[in-house]
Amino acid sequence: MMGPPRSIGVVGAGSWGTALASLLAEKGHEVSLWALEPEVVREARELGENRTYLPGIPLPARLTVSGNLEEVVRGKEMVLSVVPSQFVSSLFREAATYLRPDAQVVSASKGIEVTTGRRMDQVFSSLLTPEQTHSLTFLSGPSFAVEVARRSPTA
Repeated sequence: MMGPPRSIGVVGAGSWGTALASLLAEKGHEVSLWALEPEVVREARELGENRTYLPGIPLPARLTVSGNLEEVVRGKEMVLSVVPSQFVSSLFREAATYLRPDAQVVSASKGIEVTTGRRMDQVFSSLLTPEQTHSLTFLSGPSFAVEVARRSPTA
């Protein structure tokens, strides 16, 4: 890890969000992961695994999983969006109220907003402050979540 540990909130506990949150936690960052489904929160807390979306991959002990969006986002230095594109507007309309003014927002949400055809940069620009939009970052690639979670090389 380069630099001191960061406080990071990951919104979306599907396979991709869980893989990214796990990697960040293993690198020493303070990571909280938001899950919509109560069974995902329960599995993570009781079994140390997200069996619903990423079965067979143990979660780092330091990764916190919660169903409370405010708890996961409030005060974090960085917030990753890893929810399906059609839910970004509704979730980040709420999440934006909890973001630090200087929070770095990273979108790993794939695709476009189905109802409007807007790209994720357009969606986030409509929800974030100019300062947050200035540091908005996008993460994409040809990898699969299970490959990332297993630390397999991707190309």
